[in-house]
Amino acid sequence: MPSSTSSDRVGWCPHKKRKYSPEMKRSIINSPTSYRWIVTLCLGKYTHHSVYLAQGSIDKDEELPFQIIIKSSEMLQAYQLKNEEKFLNRLKSPFVVSFYGYETSMKKDEKYPFKWNVIYNTIHEYGRSLANHVKRHGEGKLPEDDVRRFASDILFGLKYIHGEKIIHCDIKPENILLARENSSDVFVAKISGFLRAIEKGSVEYGDGLGHKRGSVRYLSPEELREDMVLDYGSDVWAYGCTVLEMLTGECVWKEYGKLGWESMVSLVGESDVVPRIPDYFSEKAKDFLSKCLERDPVKRWSVDSLLEHQFLKWIDEEEEEEEEEAYEEEDEDAYYGIGDAEVEAYEANLEIAEAFQEEEEAYEEEVEEQEPEEIELDEDYPKADSEDDDL
Repeated sequence: MPSSTSSDRVGWCPHKKRKYSPEMKRSIINSPTSYRWIVTLCLGKYTHHSVYLAQGSIDKDEELPFQIIIKSSEMLQAYQLKNEEKFLNRLKSPFVVSFYGYETSMKKDEKYPFKWNVIYNTIHEYGRSLANHVKRHGEGKLPEDDVRRFASDILFGLKYIHGEKIIHCDIKPENILLARENSSDVFVAKISGFLRAIEKGSVEYGDGLGHKRGSVRYLSPEELREDMVLDYGSDVWAYGCTVLEMLTGECVWKEYGKLGWESMVSLVGESDVVPRIPDYFSEKAKDFLSKCLERDPVKRWSVDSLLEHQFLKWIDEEEEEEEEEAYEEEDEDAYYGIGDAEVEAYEANLEIAEAFQEEEEAYEEEVEEQEPEEIELDEDYPKADSEDDDL
């Protein structure tokens, strides 16, 4: 099963020149600094941390990629970043975002110019968020084939995370990054955003009761009740909401408007409703989502079971067997059907290729014997403006 998608399917937008507003310029000016990387854009400011797009300084540190994500927080408020760092240092998977360590820096206080604050910076792999990709997709929702690819990637990531006894607690489209695989045109969905993650069996986890972590709209029924235990199934529920958003292009529970904590407790924790699954979905997609969005955590499917669901199978087993038989027959006919004319044409092509290679080698030797000409640089030539990408 393919677990990635090409850039044309992802719909990766070309770089565009960005007009900087005074607020954006100020956010960059007040951003953290380092000799290893340079901040180019502020991607967002949250309650306890900010997120920046940065460029790795190749001259100083060749280990950092050209584009990276920096999460920054004042040291006194960096407990979530440190929690994320603790888990990302352990996790090494192609379906989990890569982590490149942390640094501390100094920054002037915005209210008190003579005061300096210690800033805690964590360095992460760059990728566009799944939420951003869905929002920018031309049809407002993703094709089912693309959803299968990304859904498979996320499940493989969850399987690995749960195998490490970690509950993510904040699976949502904003925390799924589409990252380029090995500098190719292939992209993989990777899990990020471990700010609220917790390890099952740890002192912090305790008996599993009373944990309310994550974004309100993606909380499972058991997380909204005091008498239920937080377990891996909560990630599966949030995962189901994420897959639903990929297929519809709309935020889960959108029909209920803005939902706060009390509204979610009443709607999800104390009732029997589940997110609406549209009738126009394929039968396999509807069944897959129903297994993810089962209110009873005992009946809800596990990650291992979901990986075997037919929705994630690219070809039915019967169709796959028929295709294999047809391919074998076609291959056998082709083998016995080769004639003298085909052999002669093949040998002629080999001779042409060898002659072309000899001509190239002779040309390279001739170029090496020539003395290089000096090139004058025009210092007055205007340099192109830098272009920024967004997450």
